[in-house]
Amino acid sequence: MSAGTASPDLRPLLAINPHAPAELIAELGRRALPRVRAAAAANPSAAPDLLAKLATDEDDTVRRCVAANWSCPPECLTRLAYEHPHWIRVAVAANPGTEPGMVELLAVDDVDLVRGAVAGNPLCPQPVLLALAADKERRVRDCALQNPEAPPEVLTTAYRSEVFTCRLLLAGNPAAPLDMLEELIGDPHAAVRVAVARNPHAPPALLARLAKDEDQMVKSTALRHPSVPYGLIVHTPASRNPVLRKAIAANPMCLPQQLTTLAADDEPDVRRAAAGNPALTAGGAFLLAGDGEETVRAALAGNRSVPCPVLAELASDAEALVRRRVAFNHAARPAFLDLLAGDVEPSVRGGVARHPAATAATHRRLLADPVTAVREALASGSRHEGVLTELAAVAEQAAADQATAEALAVPAEQAGQDEQAGQAGRDEQGGPEVS
Repeated sequence: MSAGTASPDLRPLLAINPHAPAELIAELGRRALPRVRAAAAANPSAAPDLLAKLATDEDDTVRRCVAANWSCPPECLTRLAYEHPHWIRVAVAANPGTEPGMVELLAVDDVDLVRGAVAGNPLCPQPVLLALAADKERRVRDCALQNPEAPPEVLTTAYRSEVFTCRLLLAGNPAAPLDMLEELIGDPHAAVRVAVARNPHAPPALLARLAKDEDQMVKSTALRHPSVPYGLIVHTPASRNPVLRKAIAANPMCLPQQLTTLAADDEPDVRRAAAGNPALTAGGAFLLAGDGEETVRAALAGNRSVPCPVLAELASDAEALVRRRVAFNHAARPAFLDLLAGDVEPSVRGGVARHPAATAATHRRLLADPVTAVREALASGSRHEGVLTELAAVAEQAAADQATAEALAVPAEQAGQDEQAGQAGRDEQGGPEVS
């Protein structure tokens, strides 16, 4: 097997899978290839002693992965807080497990990226965050504006009303005070008003005003918000504007009878939104299961609240996109997944390979799948330790075969070069004399 035809190495995917056996993660963390050790270092299920060892790894990327791992012991993070290059300190600064003393140290780091990571850390102490909100570098202040735990004083200090990105970041922050959101709904840029309409803490009164915005994107975004006033949910389905009907059809607070009506809408986009709504009734689901539009049935197939008989029907749909959505639906039953494990479409089998409800027997059927993407999905998504152990053995053997092939290829290539050099020398000696 030549290097050009070698199968992709599955070991990094196995090493980062949080459901892999602890022994397998530890074993892969000792491999010679840095990318395999880095994957083990990033695994949230990695044992503390393994992370402590990898925190002293010679490879920068491995140490950075340890620093970014939320399971990393505080003492390891303390040691890594003094590391170079600065990307390692950035990871430590952003890690919620970093001790307050180290956070304070990194808050005065010479590199603005490090200070910005501290400012964006949701567990950053408020006095430190307030100081960073007044940092000379805009990058740091912007990170403070995005911190979901920032108090109003911090947001007010970091905010610059004349800067578009400041307004955009503040509009989307769930910690933004009501008075600042009220100011932002009058922003001349529609993108800022859309950000307010998407803010999970936007109050109903503001959403009601945004639902009447002159910009259709702003209006439809507000109508999708679960906190939009009840009256707007009731009356908008009668609108002649299909974009607004689609917005209501996607709102999880839409009334069941309205959702059933929207499931029969003339516009496919409206029916697709209704098909994906978790509030969809069983009647609406059965109706949409026979929809002539592939994308509508696909949206229904991905809806976790769909009744089991509907999912069973969709699992046998003629279109691969629909079957693929069933394979990724966490409400799909093991029997459906076992059926889909034999699907002709690799993307469907890949969904089964990642599914948490698939049985060990179903996943074992995919161990020898001819498509690399399916085996990769199995390596990164399976929760069955026995399956992952078997796959790791296959991956180790493939890596050993690849190493052997590469080792044999070097002497052969060198011999070929020597032969070419020898032939060139003979040609030169036997050539015609020059007078």
